[in-house]
Amino acid sequence: MRPAPSAAPSAAPSAAPAADTGPTRQREVLIELVTLHARVLQRMPVVQGLLVAGLALVFIDKVTAPVFASWAAFALGVEALRAVVATRVLRTLDSIDPTRVHRGFVLMAACAGAADGLAAVLFLPRLEVIDQAWLGVVLFAIPAAGVAVSMSSRYILGAFALAIIVPATVTWSMLHPEHRSVIPLGLLYSGLLILVAAESERLLMRAVLIRRERDRVVRDLERSNADVRAAQMRAEDAAQARARVLAAASHDLRQPLHALSIYSAILAANPSAATLREVGENIDQIVRSLGHLLGGLLDLSRLSTGYLTPERRLFALDAECARICAELRSLAEAKGLSLRTDLPPTQLCGDQMMVGRIARNLIDNAIKYTDRGEVSVSLSRIDDHAVLAVADTGKGIEPHEQQRIFEEFYQIDNPGRDRSRGVGLGLALVQRMSELIGATVSLASEPGRGSCFTVTIPDAAPEGGATSTSIATTPVPMPAGTRIYVVDDEQDILASTSTLLTMWGARVDTASDASAAVSLYERFGPPALLIADLRLGGHEHGTALALRLRATWGEFPVLITTGETSSEALRETSAAGFPLMHKPITAERLREMIGRALVPAA
Repeated sequence: MRPAPSAAPSAAPSAAPAADTGPTRQREVLIELVTLHARVLQRMPVVQGLLVAGLALVFIDKVTAPVFASWAAFALGVEALRAVVATRVLRTLDSIDPTRVHRGFVLMAACAGAADGLAAVLFLPRLEVIDQAWLGVVLFAIPAAGVAVSMSSRYILGAFALAIIVPATVTWSMLHPEHRSVIPLGLLYSGLLILVAAESERLLMRAVLIRRERDRVVRDLERSNADVRAAQMRAEDAAQARARVLAAASHDLRQPLHALSIYSAILAANPSAATLREVGENIDQIVRSLGHLLGGLLDLSRLSTGYLTPERRLFALDAECARICAELRSLAEAKGLSLRTDLPPTQLCGDQMMVGRIARNLIDNAIKYTDRGEVSVSLSRIDDHAVLAVADTGKGIEPHEQQRIFEEFYQIDNPGRDRSRGVGLGLALVQRMSELIGATVSLASEPGRGSCFTVTIPDAAPEGGATSTSIATTPVPMPAGTRIYVVDDEQDILASTSTLLTMWGARVDTASDASAAVSLYERFGPPALLIADLRLGGHEHGTALALRLRATWGEFPVLITTGETSSEALRETSAAGFPLMHKPITAERLREMIGRALVPAA
């Protein structure tokens, strides 16, 4: 092959399509070519030895022995050198420069051809005509065999063929001037051989491209198979997790429902005032436990479906933790525990709700599983991360249990499923929410001495110059006679909500569907607050109804309630900016959300 500029190989045939002449493909074709050529060169000393032996049998008595021996040594030496170089190339294929190696093969092909062509110069003048013709046939046949040896390189073949045919035809024309046409015929013959090699080069290019495509398809299939296997494993893991969740949730739902049915029977039997008060307190506790269980399941579902997305707002993490500790301090004191805090001012840009849930679950969990001593909550900063640490003096966690505690419904030392110790979703939610906001959770625990959970939370860049925000902890008083519309397709919910709001001093009107809600607006005008369920009986959901009513009657506060975990309506509610309350809703939560909604009108 003609030496190519060092910047890029030039082994690709000029007739190849433009898409097939990229440097990567050229390099691959060159590597393939020099590899095949090197393997053939390893056998060439044997072939050359047979040629020398054949010529020796015919011409040994017609040429002088020293001349023939010198030529034979030169020809065999060239082929031996090519074989040595070829062996070295094959040993270092991963590190060779194919362009440079190819140039070397072209040069050595010219030397090998010159060695064979030298036979014409040395022997033709000393032979009879018939022997000259016989030697000419042999020399002209050698380049034809070189098409296979060159392995599709027209440059290697060209150098080899011309180095043989030019000396042979020139010597013949000098010995036989009347047959000087043998020179152009020899050159034409060389050109034909080069064209054959060029066509073989194009075939090699196509073969390399086919192999590349085959390898790509195989790799794609392997990746696809790996993806399918990974997806299958994830699906199996998810199915097993769902089975565990359903099994545990089934137990934790059946028990309180069974208790509620018994308390219902007690209430129907006209109990005494003391018994009624005790039953009421127990029912309230059961409902709260059910609310915690369903709330945890709801959070897990929202995390699994991708509905729950982190926000980025600047807030005081120390104030958030102080608020949570203040709410849980009575629970700690009831168990005789000391709740210590070390909360230096810490500003954090992130999702206040998720960070608050993580902190609450960790602190609540520490109090539940600590029987004596203290629970400490501290904050610190490491570079651009806030670090929340919750430590306790509880029983500690065995090393083999420390990963399992993050599984749904897994609880240590609670085989009886005591609801006072939670339902086993707190740490699972901590892990899931931490992953969602990019935080890391670590655990250091020593059996008998307590545990310390550490959450390292990244400080996200605020959006649009976010300002500090906080969540109100004191409900805004509801003015007497505040008009509230409640829209829900469940009559029990309408009746219970209406009764509760009326007891709080509100003036309540209810509607069971969209058309009834429109009738309320037409009769009384817009309310101070609309509370609408997301799923209504018709084709229109609560958010769409609220938007339609706002378009007609102007702005008014809206609260949306729902029992769903994932739907297009949920996304529309989030996009509309309406506050969303997930059922079951405690009275305190409802009062708090109503107070916030009424702030603009207060």
